[in-house]
Amino acid sequence: MSRPLMLMAIALLALPLLAWAMPHLELEVRLDPATRQFSAQATLSDPQGLKGVHLGQEFEITELKLDDQPAKSRRWRDGTRKIEIAYRGTLKPTPALDHREVLAQRGGTASPEGSFLPASSGWYPDPGALFTHRVTLHLPAGQKGLVPGTLVEESDTPQGYRAVFDFPHPADALELMAGPYVVSERSLKLADKTVRIRTWFHPELKDFAQAYLDDSARYLERYSKLIGPYPFGMFSVVSSPTPTGYGMPTLTYLGRDVIRLPFIRATSLGHEVLHNWWGNGVYPDWQSGNWSEGLTTFMADYAYKEEEGEAAAREMRLGWLRDYAAVPPSEDFALTDFRSRHHGIASIIGYGKAAMVFLMLRDRIGKDAFERGLKLFWQRHRFKTAGWRDLEAAFVEASGQPLREFFRTWVEQPGAPPFKGSDPDFRIWRRVDPQVFPPILREVFVAPKAAVVVTAAALIEPAQALSQRLLDAKAAPIGTILPAQGPLLIIGLSADIDGWLAKNGLPARPFPPRGTAQVWAGRDAKQRPYVVIAAQDAGALLALQRALPHYGRQSWLIFEGPRAADKGVWPPGEEKS
Repeated sequence: MSRPLMLMAIALLALPLLAWAMPHLELEVRLDPATRQFSAQATLSDPQGLKGVHLGQEFEITELKLDDQPAKSRRWRDGTRKIEIAYRGTLKPTPALDHREVLAQRGGTASPEGSFLPASSGWYPDPGALFTHRVTLHLPAGQKGLVPGTLVEESDTPQGYRAVFDFPHPADALELMAGPYVVSERSLKLADKTVRIRTWFHPELKDFAQAYLDDSARYLERYSKLIGPYPFGMFSVVSSPTPTGYGMPTLTYLGRDVIRLPFIRATSLGHEVLHNWWGNGVYPDWQSGNWSEGLTTFMADYAYKEEEGEAAAREMRLGWLRDYAAVPPSEDFALTDFRSRHHGIASIIGYGKAAMVFLMLRDRIGKDAFERGLKLFWQRHRFKTAGWRDLEAAFVEASGQPLREFFRTWVEQPGAPPFKGSDPDFRIWRRVDPQVFPPILREVFVAPKAAVVVTAAALIEPAQALSQRLLDAKAAPIGTILPAQGPLLIIGLSADIDGWLAKNGLPARPFPPRGTAQVWAGRDAKQRPYVVIAAQDAGALLALQRALPHYGRQSWLIFEGPRAADKGVWPPGEEKS
């Protein structure tokens, strides 16, 4: 989902004033994906109290007015009621990206296959505060587009596409998507309103539309009953040419390859729908930590596992603790310090630990009190910023129990207190002896000081390209000599890996050679984690770049080209009481 803006921009500086009205942004946007030409006319009303308005540095301002008069400088006076900016620019082409690169993408991109302008690209004048907006979008014939909000006008003619979207609620960001979409639609009647549900899919995905419409409706009904009324009048599922997974107010933006996957409607779709309450309906207080990802993971991903059965739920809890066992204590941090998922450790804490904390809270105060607390939190903070202390207050009131020590221990402090006792079902967040868990790839992938070792100098270049996709430690040293300590990523050719392992005192390959590449995790005699990648040739190594980063929870894989033909997890050990 969209997170705090990091804009390098042209600043229109203002003297601080008490803002009596929320800024309102009117945008008229024209985009030609074929030429990547972008132009816009923006009007920002009620800018009092703003420290500045920020626009991406790649855009050229062609006109600037203050209260209908040409501006003589980029400063405005007290009492200015309206800022008008005309600007234009050429967007970058939409690249072929993997998932990690998409998460790191900041600039706006355009092509006939799909255009995406994230808030971080600075494509609109950002007031740096919550604002409302109304956007009119113009596109060439054959293209359709949208922004978060309710569709209030739309025309699609041989001359082009025009749509108007209105968002009267406080927003902290604004994104734009466009593509050669086929639109399908249904309506959902809820207790307080009728919601318009749409899919905006690439033509080859049109047969998936009805299932996505129906499942979206099911999730909207589910969470409206559990939390409170759905806060918007529209919900859309939009396909992207790149492997995205974003949740925004009124919509989710998913990679078109992801949409085809059979499990997405049963998992990720519900997670993204729920973000319309947590994250896009109540805004996290970034200074005190992002609670929304953990609560959404608990009420979506984990809740669906509970509905499958206790075995599935236990396996997810075990997975969270297995991931946590791979986090070095020096890299651990408190939930109040989590902002967004920018590497594996942040995900383990901000998603996994936070979800487990909500589970422990529900176990402590009971399901009924927990659900009353959710409703109370929603009622108090809808379209407002809220933090962990606000969650605590809602659950204290709902349960009648003091919870200060609970939140201090599990939210405000890093790590977990020493655990002594029995927890066979893994319902308490704690550091479990890593030897209890079988080795998995993620132990090395998230290690902050992993080293890359190649079995031959000729492999350094392809190994470097592959390791940059796999490791959080982007500056990992690479060489042909086995270091004395630290997690290892070992990359070699299948023909000579057995001799190299024996020469360096490491366990033998655990299965006969097969496929174009084999990957397995292990630990040496000193319990140092390592991952071995053995491939037929350099081309087989490079073929792993897109898929392998997604298999961190596996212990071993067999690849045929870029496809994982087989995979598994080694048997676990036993926890000592």
